[in-house]
Amino acid sequence: MKNMVKKIPEALSELLEIKGISTTNVMAIHEQLGINNINECNTAVASGQLANIKGLTAGKVENIRRALKLAKDTRVQLWDALLAAEEILRAVKQFPEVEKAALTGSLRRKKDTIGDIDMVLQVKAPLRKHLIYKISRLPSVTRIIAAGRERVSILLQNHMQVDIRLADQKNYAAALLYYTGPVWHNKWLENQAREKGFLFSPNGLSDLQTGKLIAVDTEEDIYGQLQMTCPDPELREDETNITTAAKHSLFSLVTFGQIKGDMQIHSNWSDGEESFERIAHYVLHVFPHYQYIVVTDHASDEKTIGSLQPENFAGQSAEIDRVNQYLGFNFIKKGIETDILEDGRLSLTDEQLKQFDWVIASIHSGFSHDNTDRIIKACENPYVHCIGHPSGRLIGARKPSPVNWNLIFERAAATGTAMEINARPNRLDLNDELVKTAIKNNVKLVIDTDAHTLPHFDFMQLGVWVARRAACGKHDILNTGSWEEIEKFKKNKVQLLKKG
Repeated sequence: MKNMVKKIPEALSELLEIKGISTTNVMAIHEQLGINNINECNTAVASGQLANIKGLTAGKVENIRRALKLAKDTRVQLWDALLAAEEILRAVKQFPEVEKAALTGSLRRKKDTIGDIDMVLQVKAPLRKHLIYKISRLPSVTRIIAAGRERVSILLQNHMQVDIRLADQKNYAAALLYYTGPVWHNKWLENQAREKGFLFSPNGLSDLQTGKLIAVDTEEDIYGQLQMTCPDPELREDETNITTAAKHSLFSLVTFGQIKGDMQIHSNWSDGEESFERIAHYVLHVFPHYQYIVVTDHASDEKTIGSLQPENFAGQSAEIDRVNQYLGFNFIKKGIETDILEDGRLSLTDEQLKQFDWVIASIHSGFSHDNTDRIIKACENPYVHCIGHPSGRLIGARKPSPVNWNLIFERAAATGTAMEINARPNRLDLNDELVKTAIKNNVKLVIDTDAHTLPHFDFMQLGVWVARRAACGKHDILNTGSWEEIEKFKKNKVQLLKKG
């Protein structure tokens, strides 16, 4: 079984998280049909190919189809799941029966969509019945689905299921590690423990020969007993990251506190809701470590509703100057978001673009086409510094554009053009897999919120999590640097284009 899990491609291992699909089923799907990811599996289900798999009865095929459909229909965007989960977590932490509490599962690993909410609580055994009653009385809880000594499952008013594992002081760390997952990581860790003379399970880490439980307080303690360094939860779905942990050479991942500014913001000069003054006051108060923000109102030569017209550029610039003077320093930078048109031209001229501190070029139409050439042409413009929401996906609503990412990233690196990690909950674009490819091609990334109203600035943490899942360090993210470093990046682009 352990060897079987190891052979399953990483992109297909998500199937192991879906109730009703076994490891044997997933391995058969991979080996007999050459399927490597969930999208290919959904296609095979729709085309009836699963019926050709030896050993899969018609009943099993139907169960897999239903499980895939249910998983797809019930998945929630990370941000929405996080808001619901944190409400429950805050509530249970107030109960005197609860000594520790943490999120687990795909929510802790920060996947872009979530099925169920998972968490683990450290609770004194005699008080568990009292705790279950209190959980059932929480305002957001509709009903208790199941309750036992080690697990409580509840249904929320938003129809999300919450699975709560109950642990004690002796096995809390092991339960936290195990239920964070994913499945293949647990199997790998069990194998590593066995090779070193231990048995690992959600009940704890014990000596394989004597059965004696090893005293551990944290996940790091468990990994330490196995002579390895514990990887951050966001890294645990990637086999390369885990084997790197075994060699004690983990990544130093980017953190939210290292972000120096937000470089895509929309104001009421276009389709945003707030004035420069309100934006500046809010950001300086809530994110005091930010050194700059970049207003990038959407602009077009066409009279598009909600877009900033060129005749208003001077007035907008003067207003930014006025607010910066009031603040006492150059906090708001002057940026713009321009459209990449069907033929690769931009919606603004070079003469118009050159007056801005930061230019984002984005595609806002024709998402189903191969937009490789459009993006590359934008990268080759000397005044374009970043490509916005490059894949064009909307989670659960629109698929990414079918483009040649290797070619795009190669040209982005050659022209000194950054790629955006758009942190809006329904975008998260680039996603973590594309970010991995981008950094392998030496492409710089910018994490932006694309904020249109004040609460949107909180999305920055989502973008940081995408970067962390891709093993990005501070050096990979452009807006962890000062504005002086960003100016150097812009000058480097000019030099690269001159070299050809």
